[in-house]
Amino acid sequence: MAGGGKEGPILVCRNVKVSGRRTSLRMEPYIWDSLKEICERERLTINEICTEIDSRRGDANLTASIRVFIVSYYRTAVGNRGFAEDGPSPILRRALDDAVPLED
Repeated sequence: MAGGGKEGPILVCRNVKVSGRRTSLRMEPYIWDSLKEICERERLTINEICTEIDSRRGDANLTASIRVFIVSYYRTAVGNRGFAEDGPSPILRRALDDAVPLED
């Protein structure tokens, strides 16, 4: 397990486009890997999923919202006993709704 010692975990900074604008996000490598895996499963780009999360997060921090989404996605998958093999899964929508619900 990678650690950063007294400073905390190692964070990796990457640029993404959210709603067409470039922004940088700092997250742990494991979080980046998890986000990439979700995007591959759902046939979406990191930019697309980050834009969807951004559109729902309200005043919450984008990076924190992405982390919560990832946890929600995998918890939903475990609750549904696995992932769909083809096409976007209902897990994606459920995880988004649970992690970053749309404000009314």
